[in-house]
Amino acid sequence: MSTHLAILPLDIIGTLTTRLNQENRHPDYATRFLRLPHPRTGLSSLFLLHDQHSQDDPTKTSSILEVQAISPTNARTWFVGEEVVADGKLMVMTPMDPMFLLMNLLRVPQARDGSKGNFRPMPDIIEEIAATISDVSEKDAQKDPSLKVSADDVISFLSLDFVQSSIKRVCDVKVITEEITVYRYSHDIVLENLKGKVGRLSDPRVAEMSRTLVRNLAKDGLMDDGKEELLESGRIKLACELLSQYLPRDILQDLIASYDFSKLDAHLKTVRDEELALLAAAPDTGKRTKAAKAGTAGNGNQKKKKDVRVADAVATDDGDKKRKKDAKSSHGVEKLKKVNVAGMSKLSTFFTKKAA
Repeated sequence: MSTHLAILPLDIIGTLTTRLNQENRHPDYATRFLRLPHPRTGLSSLFLLHDQHSQDDPTKTSSILEVQAISPTNARTWFVGEEVVADGKLMVMTPMDPMFLLMNLLRVPQARDGSKGNFRPMPDIIEEIAATISDVSEKDAQKDPSLKVSADDVISFLSLDFVQSSIKRVCDVKVITEEITVYRYSHDIVLENLKGKVGRLSDPRVAEMSRTLVRNLAKDGLMDDGKEELLESGRIKLACELLSQYLPRDILQDLIASYDFSKLDAHLKTVRDEELALLAAAPDTGKRTKAAKAGTAGNGNQKKKKDVRVADAVATDDGDKKRKKDAKSSHGVEKLKKVNVAGMSKLSTFFTKKAA
């Protein structure tokens, strides 16, 4: 059995610890993994279903966690006590609003002609969604088995009580009788609830808890005095970007279009133009830097030329000394020239043929 390190919310860790400390599985705890289409990409993703309640506390706590694996660029291992975990991945499990999963699933039965469709009982909608997604993932699983989403996982998720209570945030609801309630996916209701999320995330008390968001706002010059209106728009846009991790492209575009970012966009364009102007001036600075380097190189070249001249002078002087030395060594030759060679045979006579 492979071992993985994971980051979990404290309440989940407490629940799992309680279960592990008991001899038998507690009937009031339910934890299982589900494979469901990711709301942004539609690809098969792993989620952890956590459902907890006890006899002492009648309140039922249920949640769905997104499971993500963070893999290191280079090979890495973990040391846990005396054990070595060869797989250096880190599993991160974070709570997720089931609304994001619902908006993606409940759009599946929508009419292809773009109309809103008809109201239908939820059991019929769930059955169609499960069958459609299962058929699509079956084709994808032929290329990659990990992309398979089973109909059982879809049905299990959509049948959960806390998921059922969230359906009204995604659908129009009509109560026909006490026994019959019908539903229809509503794009307007989805946008309305998303804007509520944007409002909560863009609240200064929430947005400024993140240093990253504050740095982004300051970088764009939105934290300066007198730019309160632009700052508010900046917070709203950042909130939309945060939600974009869980939104299909068309819903994200409609969400952004529901706000007026014209002044913010004009301000950001001015900031970007100033940055581009500075970048455009960078080559001149580069030329000056190159000129400075060329000047230094020129000084170096002059020094080299001077060194060459010195070397030449030294070489010339050495040559003169050598010639003087050669001149001194030729005194023996001069003495030989003064020797009387009359009557001496020439050296060439020793190499000529004798006469017959």
